[in-house]
Amino acid sequence: MSDEGLGQKICYVEFASMSDLVRMACAYRQYPRRIESFDLNGTRVASVVTILSNTVLIMYTPLAKNDQDGKYISYKIDNMKKESYEITDTAINGASNAPIIHYKSNIIQLAVARTKYEIPEIFDPIELKDIGSLVRLSYESSNPEDPELTVYAVPKNDGSWAIGYWLTYSMDKPYYEFYYVKVDTEPIMPFLRYKEDAQQEPEFTDKVEHGFLYMPVVKFKESHPMFGFS
Repeated sequence: MSDEGLGQKICYVEFASMSDLVRMACAYRQYPRRIESFDLNGTRVASVVTILSNTVLIMYTPLAKNDQDGKYISYKIDNMKKESYEITDTAINGASNAPIIHYKSNIIQLAVARTKYEIPEIFDPIELKDIGSLVRLSYESSNPEDPELTVYAVPKNDGSWAIGYWLTYSMDKPYYEFYYVKVDTEPIMPFLRYKEDAQQEPEFTDKVEHGFLYMPVVKFKESHPMFGFS
């Protein structure tokens, strides 16, 4: 939902871990996302940047001291079972390699939005009935061969979690929707897997096997007003 007159702002949202950042940047992407590294309040962080209409959404996590000169994050599924990554000086063959750009200056010179009243765009939260509906929502009829597969896990203030998927609609101005399913416990598995030709429901897993489709699950550290929850 856009709120005109606020101007362009930066919004910082912290990942729960480096694994979540890497999964978002690399997992099941033909081309890994670029990683931006910069100083944030005295801490070196790694981030993935998403540009909305009037909001620069910077999703980040602290970068360990011994990784602060790395040039790539190399990600792979070991033996088609579990994921792993390492921060390296060279791209590794057979891995998804996300380039790291280290900035000395601030990457964007804009005011920081700290409350929901300062954020130019906030996602409208729309609750779904089940996880299957969330999975089917990822089908994009205009480009079914290259869907955006990332699922986001957002902690809510009441102790529950929202497992969601965001979409953008362009009309006279952009609208942003966060479709989600509410769960009572913190998600710990990195993937949501399913089959299009089977009756079994989608399930969370930490292993990758042939015959399934997978959606990476990316978890945030804290509740954030960006997602529209009170």
